[in-house]
Parts: sequence; C-alpha cells; structure tokens
Amino acid sequence: MVQQKNEERTKQQERAERILDAAAELVQRWGYKKTTIDDIARQARVAKGTIYLHWKTREDLFLAVLMREQMREAREVEQWMANDPEGRTLRGVIKYSMLAGWHNPLIRAVTLRDTEMLGELAHSEFGQRDIERRQQATRTFLDVMRAKRLIRTDIDLDAQLYMLSAITTGFMLVDQFLPEKSQIPIEQAAELVAETIRCTFELRNPTSGEQQEIATTLNKVLQTIQEQRQKEMES
Repeated sequence: MVQQKNEERTKQQERAERILDAAAELVQRWGYKKTTIDDIARQARVAKGTIYLHWKTREDLFLAVLMREQMREAREVEQWMANDPEGRTLRGVIKYSMLAGWHNPLIRAVTLRDTEMLGELAHSEFGQRDIERRQQATRTFLDVMRAKRLIRTDIDLDAQLYMLSAITTGFMLVDQFLPEKSQIPIEQAAELVAETIRCTFELRNPTSGEQQEIATTLNKVLQTIQEQRQKEMES
C-alpha cells in the first residue's frame, strides 16, 4: 500500500513538472496574456481538468512556474560561486546572479518587470515580494562584507544598495538602447559588471577564513529565500 501511494505521488509530481515545463515554454513563446490553459494542456499532453487538480487558477500555475525558475536560479548561482575562488566576493555574487538572470528569460522578465512576457504578473504581489526578498538578502550580504571591511563603509548602506541596483539594472537594460554592432556577449558583460563592482565598492579580497564565513552567510540567505518560495508554492 505504501509503495503504491509513493508510486502515485511520483506520477503526480512528474505530471506537474510536465505541465510546468509546458507553461514555461509557451509563456516565453507567446506571453502570459496569450497562453491559455487549453494551450498548456495540449503541450503537456494532459486533460484541461488535470491542470486544475494541481493549481486552482491559471495565475497560480504561472506563479508556480516563476517560483520554480527562481529556485533553479538560486541553485545555479550557488554552484557557480562554489566553483570559483572569487565567487565569495561581492563582485562574484553579482556576476553570477546576473549571468543566471541573463540566461533565463523568465528570471530576466521578473527582474525587469517585462509586461510583454508576463502581463499583469510583472507587477503582481508575487513580483513585489520577490524584489523585497532579493533586496533584504543583498542588504544582509552587504552588512557582512562591511563589517569585515571588505567593501567601502564611507557610503551609507541604503545608498550602496541603491547603487548596486542601478548598476546591475543598467547592464541588463542597456542593449535595448544600443545598435546591435555595439552589443557584447553576455559572458563579457558579466565580467564588466564584476569589474565595475570591484572598482566601485571592494577594498580587498577576503582571506580563506573570511571566504568560509561568507559562504555560510550566503547559504543561509539562499536557504531562507528558497524556504519562503517553497512555502508559497505549497500554500
């Protein structure tokens, strides 16, 4: 009986993932406004009613798509930083966070509040909560870096947070204002972001012991964000 229940739960999870995959693909292709539950059901090869067994509304389904992508992004950033000796610096965190956003159209759309892709979801309560979570996580990280004199402390923390947001958002938006011949590859842009952050804020590289402390802080912050998102997905 237990085995049968586990097998059924596994089938439900696999079906839910297939539906999320279909919704993610279609919203990137057509946008939120034009993607219907019927479209998703056909793409996922399930009955329309089956989707509503997992999510009560169309909006709930798409929010689940966005939260899943954000959890994937967090794991990807964490792995990249762990494999880079400079990953536990401010420039490393910003560089890999932006790379993950650039490579994932849905994460990029959430960050830039892209109404063409996300419609009203771009300005939903979910989007606002996510921005607030990211801001708080960045503030926590900056506090640790400032306490260790790894970054400048002659700038007010709120101002520093604002400057970081302006720099990263500017790099993500600039291509739409430039001719194609003036644009550069994503990886090169990420290196330029890192160099801008280094020149603007950083004072020195962390020692090996400090890197471990920073890693612990980052892991706790990322875990807290993931737990909050998981609770939202399950609620």
